[in-house]
Amino acid sequence: MSTPALAAGAASLEVATEALRRALQEGDGKTLQALLHERMSYSHSDGRVWTKAVLLDAIAGKQRYLSVRTSAQTVEVVGTTGIVRHIYDVVNNDEKKTAGHLQVLMCWVDEGAGWQLLARGATTVAA
Repeated sequence: MSTPALAAGAASLEVATEALRRALQEGDGKTLQALLHERMSYSHSDGRVWTKAVLLDAIAGKQRYLSVRTSAQTVEVVGTTGIVRHIYDVVNNDEKKTAGHLQVLMCWVDEGAGWQLLARGATTVAA
């Protein structure tokens, strides 16, 4: 069942998800600070898990990624919780310009100040 409130919530969650993508690519610490929940858990496909502080230290003010693209995105809102799934294609700004093709699941919450990322998990997708 779709209601105008759910549709508006899904649309604003899509905006937050895109803002996160841009902030990760650009190393925009100010935007990341606002979009990441204080208790965030950010799981990488290799098993590493970052807190908000670790993510900000690793990304804010740096160009860690040359490009970050998403596709096949779905968004679902249940009350104040949002679930986003998408394919995440990234080119790392490392010596070899390594690339990743991942399936990502994100859990967002809106506790009154807009959507914030609470949890993210990634799995490598076979080519």
